[in-house]
Amino acid sequence: MAATALPGAAPAHAQILRGTVLDSESGEPVMLAYVGLLAEGRDLVVAQLADNGGDFTLLAPEAGSYFLYVARTGYESLMDGLFELGEGGSFNLRIGLKPSPIEIEPVLVEAEAEESRLESVGFYDRVVSGRGHFLIREEIRIRAVDRIAEAFREIPGIGVLTQRPLIGSPDVMQNPSIVVRRGGGGCSPTLYVDRAVVAFGTREPVRPDDYVTPSDVEAIEVYTRSSEVPVEFDAIGDCGVVLIWTRMR
Repeated sequence: MAATALPGAAPAHAQILRGTVLDSESGEPVMLAYVGLLAEGRDLVVAQLADNGGDFTLLAPEAGSYFLYVARTGYESLMDGLFELGEGGSFNLRIGLKPSPIEIEPVLVEAEAEESRLESVGFYDRVVSGRGHFLIREEIRIRAVDRIAEAFREIPGIGVLTQRPLIGSPDVMQNPSIVVRRGGGGCSPTLYVDRAVVAFGTREPVRPDDYVTPSDVEAIEVYTRSSEVPVEFDAIGDCGVVLIWTRMR
């Protein structure tokens, strides 16, 4: 089902896009769906997760034409538009996502296991808590084409650094490292992959691409302040925590 404007909503010239994501068959809200605006060149400009009632609000960074992209595990992804967004007003949508067909195929069985796994590790509970920054597979796929570090570039408080090795050919580049920006400097966060600490941070560079590729990753959580870090994870060195959940592990 395509996105449809609600009665009484301004059909165009809106800067704020509000809406509700629903199951197109049952009419029930689809909680924590990923909703994003893409420019005409298909670059992601703003995104968020819908709340438990399926509601979302997106503020266009500037007037222009945008596609709306909506995705949730267990449903067929939706791309709709173009929507003409301008100054002032609001545009209200009701969006229906079609459940994915249930077939006895290995890929679909694996996808259902991935969804229950994220729920079992508490990912969606932590999203609802409002602490930290969260990326799911659909957004990671848009942001990170070659290296998973690219997915971190637009997260507030995180920097992505690319460096050459101290020895060896000057033409060889190391995988980018991620840092938590603190004042005029930065520090390296503790990196977990599927609950296992793979990089302790502190003074050593943390390079996520040394451990995973973009196609491996199901979700990412970023906590730049110690007060945000969930109690079940330790921020070694007091520089925040990055959690990466993979599809296969």
